[in-house]
Amino acid sequence: MLTMIVLLARLAVITVLATTLATAAALGARASWLLELFTHFPVQYLCLQFMAAVACLALRRWPWALVALVAAVPNLLAVGPYLPGFSQDAAPMPASIASRPPVRLIAANLLYRQEDATATSAYLSSQSADLVVLSEFTPRWREKLRDLERTYPYFALRPRWNAWGIAVYSRHPLRAIEDLDLGDDMSSHLRVLVQLPDGLVEVYAVHLASPPSRRQAAQRNTQLRRLAGRIAAADPALPRIVAGDFNATPYSPYFQDLLRDAGLTDPRRPFGLHFTWPTWPVPLWIPIDHCLVAGPLTVTRVATGPRVGSDHLPLECTFRLSS
Repeated sequence: MLTMIVLLARLAVITVLATTLATAAALGARASWLLELFTHFPVQYLCLQFMAAVACLALRRWPWALVALVAAVPNLLAVGPYLPGFSQDAAPMPASIASRPPVRLIAANLLYRQEDATATSAYLSSQSADLVVLSEFTPRWREKLRDLERTYPYFALRPRWNAWGIAVYSRHPLRAIEDLDLGDDMSSHLRVLVQLPDGLVEVYAVHLASPPSRRQAAQRNTQLRRLAGRIAAADPALPRIVAGDFNATPYSPYFQDLLRDAGLTDPRRPFGLHFTWPTWPVPLWIPIDHCLVAGPLTVTRVATGPRVGSDHLPLECTFRLSS
């Protein structure tokens, strides 16, 4: 029994040390691409810090319990706005907006190596979304999802044989289609102007670089800056949506720069975090697929879809135009 208590105490102290160091590394995210990787897991840090604090209190390791609770503060501040009960509830929708038809958008990363399209095709067919944004869109995926071109009469497709193709399908007319230059020629990104029954909406479809190296992290940050600049230069009167795989969580300072510089908001507040990656049964889930908004529109629902064979879950967003 004594040996078990000693082992538990050591495990609790190691957990406090590890999560405190990880939290400190996250606070230095702008100093290094490697430190920025630590920003993406505050939920996991919080859970471990809470359990370690409880264990230290039970085992009368008071100083270590205090360290765990203090180290948890930055993580709680990062996660709190997205937690039900912490964030402000959505205000009642005015009748003038509620009477307008809802518009549903699905953003999904297909996984370009995935061979079986059955689950993806069935899911998209069952949802009847107004707009669909697909990342990792390849020529092979276009053939597998050819039925979408009959369901959605308007589309902009940029298939690539790598992971960086993009596609937008719409039930409503596309008044403009623009290829976005975000600083590289290896990936495709789109801006489309969609004519909804209640007015125009600007949709940006993006898939940003994954940041597991210094070069790729710098590429993603350049893409974020260029995207912010392009959006900031657009007509502020137009409602806009920026959807896709950002390869960044809401806790990254570079993601926060995008929100600030482009005047965007993250509608996951107050609907929760809705982790989208990975789908593996390992508790490292993080929200890296986003549907950001700006201008006169009201988001009424944000949720994730089911597993469809990709390593990402689809992200679903429902909105109404507000003017």
